[in-house]
Amino acid sequence: MKEKYQIAEKANYLNLLILIDELKTYDKNLLKSVEDKESWTDKLRNTRNVFIHLNNLRDMMNKINLNISEEYIALNRDLKKKLAFANHFRNRAAGHLNETLLERAVQWSPQLFCKETKENIDYKIAEAHRVIIESCINSYIDEKGIQKIFNTEIDLMYPADFKLFFTYLQELITESLEWLNISSNHILQSIEHHDETKVKELAAVAAKTNFNLKKESEYDYPKEEQEKQLSMVIEELEKMNTEKEIIDFLKSRFQKL
Repeated sequence: MKEKYQIAEKANYLNLLILIDELKTYDKNLLKSVEDKESWTDKLRNTRNVFIHLNNLRDMMNKINLNISEEYIALNRDLKKKLAFANHFRNRAAGHLNETLLERAVQWSPQLFCKETKENIDYKIAEAHRVIIESCINSYIDEKGIQKIFNTEIDLMYPADFKLFFTYLQELITESLEWLNISSNHILQSIEHHDETKVKELAAVAAKTNFNLKKESEYDYPKEEQEKQLSMVIEELEKMNTEKEIIDFLKSRFQKL
């Protein structure tokens, strides 16, 4: 019954739809110019958080397998490789904060604990975001200790490094959105969208939703039982002197479907 209602396909589409919205929002925020300390902190905060959703995208790519075209397959393969960094970032600097990485971050940035900035919490917050980002980028290394993407350590206070990293991130988000738009549209076209003749059946199935995520949900639709229950509801409403227009509406929407 679960397959009949395309529950898995609809859940996958929901996942992709949310990812599209999240990445579009972060992309817009990350493209804003840095004009002051607050906008600088916002950019750094958005940078850390976007990797959570990029890693969620990686998880979805590993879950679904769509054979749409040769170009799509090539895009899928290339993007998966690039998103390995998102997994590294999410597990150390966004979804989780790795203790060892934090120790390397404070070693990398002694200015965080200067006397002159001891009470300047806004400065410390911005610096904390920055050094965590840089430490995470710089810890993504191969067996020879060389940074896997940029082949050099990144310091975001250095204009060339700033441009290098944020150009890379924008391209990664753009490529991710391309994959998401193609994939979500393909799944959407495969989903049967119901009309009013299915309202009663789908309402009955919805009523069986089990929100205990440790147990299975039910999707069966005992038509005769549902019709009997609906008739009983209407009878009770009639006994309560419910307005005739409401009764007629219910009968037209349910009893005659």
